[in-house]
Amino acid sequence: MAVVDDRQVGCDGCGRTVPLEELTAITMPDGDRVACCPRCEPHAREAARKCSSIDQRRRTCDGCTDTILAPRVEDVVLEDGTVITCCPECAAQAPAADSKTTSASSETDEATRTADDTRTRGHSELTDEDEALCTQCNEWVTAERFEITTIDGRSERFCPTCTEAAEENGIVKAIGMRESEARDVLSVDPGASNEEIRAAFHREVKRAHPDRQSGSRSAFQLVTDAYERLQKDT
Repeated sequence: MAVVDDRQVGCDGCGRTVPLEELTAITMPDGDRVACCPRCEPHAREAARKCSSIDQRRRTCDGCTDTILAPRVEDVVLEDGTVITCCPECAAQAPAADSKTTSASSETDEATRTADDTRTRGHSELTDEDEALCTQCNEWVTAERFEITTIDGRSERFCPTCTEAAEENGIVKAIGMRESEARDVLSVDPGASNEEIRAAFHREVKRAHPDRQSGSRSAFQLVTDAYERLQKDT
């Protein structure tokens, strides 16, 4: 939350400056608290309610009863053979049988990596190399993915279907320009060389400059964003 003065503060959602009394504190799935203006509040509450769509799975510690991210949880085997689920802090204090203490997070991560490797190898043998993995639905798609920044600050690559659903659920903070959109702005072909892209940028940025009658600040920024987007792939 950005503090502007004693009465005006910035909304963590849209960044607008609003009176302090209009802000509402929302606790997000990762435990962070965000301050939202009336316009962003319903979106933040909906995102917090649908935590499974923007956050990792969570489990409850048998010791302190706190709810934490699943990868941080450890299964601890006590001396009498009882297995309890603990957060790292409680696991360190539990009277565990050292030889029987296992880390659920390590096993889960290893199993996930193995499954992903197997799936990736199988996919590379069976599908077109132009396909890419959507980080939301975990499906391989041929459509160009969207670069998504969620309201909790994570960067994701969503397919068009997941992007639309994420916007409807109010979990999207920003959507980056896609490569195809950038090429349209600069009027270059998919196979354009770096020199051709640079030449197109200089041509379009002159035309879009705010000092010209044909230009504006928004057009200038659009051309600049398009050029920067294409530079990511070079």
